[in-house]
Amino acid sequence: MYMKTIQNILLFVVITIFATSCGDKWLDVYPSNGIATEVSITNIEDARAAINGVYYEIQRSSYYGGTMSWFADLRGDDMRPYEASSTRSPAWYEYRHTPANVPTSLWQQPYFVIRLANNILSLIDDIEITTTQTAERDYIKGEALMARALAHFDLCRVFGYPYMKDGGVSLGATIVRTPITASAKLPRNSVAQNYNELIIPDLLAAIPLLSENRTGSQGRFNKWAAKLLLSRVYLYKGDDENALRLAEDCIAGAEAAGFARYTHADYLDQWQTKFSAESLFEIANISGQNTGSDGIAGWCSANAITAPHEIGVTQSFFNLLRTDPDDARLRLLRTGVRPAFTGNRVFILKYTNGATPAESNVMVFRLSEAYLNAAEAAVKTGNNDKALQYLNAIVSRANPDKNVTGIVTLDRVLEERRKELFGEGHRAFDLLRNGKTIVRTTYLDNLQDFAKEIDWNNYRCVMPIPIAEIETNPNMTQNPGWGVN
Repeated sequence: MYMKTIQNILLFVVITIFATSCGDKWLDVYPSNGIATEVSITNIEDARAAINGVYYEIQRSSYYGGTMSWFADLRGDDMRPYEASSTRSPAWYEYRHTPANVPTSLWQQPYFVIRLANNILSLIDDIEITTTQTAERDYIKGEALMARALAHFDLCRVFGYPYMKDGGVSLGATIVRTPITASAKLPRNSVAQNYNELIIPDLLAAIPLLSENRTGSQGRFNKWAAKLLLSRVYLYKGDDENALRLAEDCIAGAEAAGFARYTHADYLDQWQTKFSAESLFEIANISGQNTGSDGIAGWCSANAITAPHEIGVTQSFFNLLRTDPDDARLRLLRTGVRPAFTGNRVFILKYTNGATPAESNVMVFRLSEAYLNAAEAAVKTGNNDKALQYLNAIVSRANPDKNVTGIVTLDRVLEERRKELFGEGHRAFDLLRNGKTIVRTTYLDNLQDFAKEIDWNNYRCVMPIPIAEIETNPNMTQNPGWGVN
């Protein structure tokens, strides 16, 4: 038994599915992909409340408010925990999770989003609307489609091997398209099925329904965020022609709609501004409606003594950026000693746009990624002119006196992605999806050998399915190598 409640809190409406009388006991009974979410949606007001509930679940510290934003950086070579004794961040960095101790929310939270999105999609076409509400109804439908695609994509990135390793034949997420009963115990689908049967079709369906307007979509998905996500999906899949096409569409459309790349001069200022010029979608955190100190802003915080400051950049990454003292991205790093801690630290300033760390928004999709996606796809399709065009848009913005000439290589694009997108949840995924090896050249003293170099042949490159999911669903398959411990 569980209860659904809707609570209006400024920008978001919270939809909960926990029974106050049962606490979290349902986790011991039902698999995470098998709980129905049935919220009545009969009119546009209900639909607004329901889609706000989707954004609330995306905002959680167990999803883009926290874990999904640091996951790939802590498991890569850009970011590290500062306190080896911490019970939280070192486990990600050190690849220490097992089926028994991996956070269940890593698997569950995207399914919360999927269930809420499916509830909307099952009812939205039949709600009562006026003629003037058609566009809003369609926009909400597009948001639900994008949310469902994003959640399945993230589940595949975290729990499935990279598409390019085996053509997507490994297991990814369980595809869930409709509200289902609590007794449903569904098996996992392959990564290829997820991409080809749900993620790509959902995004293609969402794009024409979403808003093109910059100011009218703050804190919400829009057409350009969807095109950026689709270009990313195509890159992961190895469909480089479509990745280039979607990235170029995103750039042209977003800039025509008023979005713009940061400049060299305003780079730090833009990061300290909510809904900045490049922001295609960011998590909106406000007073009383945020992740508190458990979000990525708290984990990176340089100032608030109450914030944990769990993570900073690695020495190897710091050294990389410092090879060019005029690189604008160096402004996003600050060295110093933080109160209540010992030793010098390097602080990340990408989450400093709020009055407090908890109130700082979290970037999810921004325009610079589209340029880097276009550059990578152009390299892979042999279009060096476009590779130079899009790569230099980022390189010369970082330092107007620098530019790339000659033949652009994939490694050069990946290096620029590393410099530009650190702290935004990309690094480990970027290396693994391209068949590269994650190499830690500077690390905590107690890092075990298996975590110093990771490639897509190492079973630890994907997370284990939580043991609770295996035990409650006889059709759930564990990832190879993990056993049951």
